[in-house]
Amino acid sequence: MTDPHNNCAEDARISELKAKGIEWIEKILLKDLTCTKAGSISHLLYGEKPSEQSINIKLGRFGEFIAKELIKSDERFDLLDCGVQMINNKLKDVDLIFMDKIRKIIYYRELKGNIELDTEKIPATIAKCNDITNFLASKYGDYNIDCAILNWSIYDRRELTAGLSNIKTFEKAGMKIEHMGDFFAIIGTTWHKEDYYAYFRMIGTKIITRFLK
Repeated sequence: MTDPHNNCAEDARISELKAKGIEWIEKILLKDLTCTKAGSISHLLYGEKPSEQSINIKLGRFGEFIAKELIKSDERFDLLDCGVQMINNKLKDVDLIFMDKIRKIIYYRELKGNIELDTEKIPATIAKCNDITNFLASKYGDYNIDCAILNWSIYDRRELTAGLSNIKTFEKAGMKIEHMGDFFAIIGTTWHKEDYYAYFRMIGTKIITRFLK
């Protein structure tokens, strides 16, 4: 039987995360927002306005923010150093690494909002993931290293209609591809699909209303 107290605690945790997410969005978009410039079709048609492409690029980090906040709010996990760091004598931008000390697992996730990568970027992404995985294996010898690419803009792969060929390429190379439903299952968090999508649609509406009118 489900414990209603646990459900309430989980609901409160997700509600707090949503509020933090809105604050993050507003802070990022209010800082150095790029506008369309003369010489572009967008400027020709609509005049100077915030660049939708620029906004989407800035929001590429939002998945990392959401994932890290979930890890930080769960005492079962330790969030390890992320961001740009020296790995095997090269600077690598590490999206998400966290530790499950009970199960002795280090999780490394490369986050992608858009799984439709340019073909030439796929080998570089695979090489990067393998380099970081090998580095972690040497650093944390007593832990299993669990590496995957996390496509955070989709909850369930069955909904995908694009990017499937890229996923097959990654998986043929031995690289796991996960989506947010998979991630929530791994960390034992309940955030239902309908509510997850509704939250992002609400954010999209806020962006359109405030910045793209």
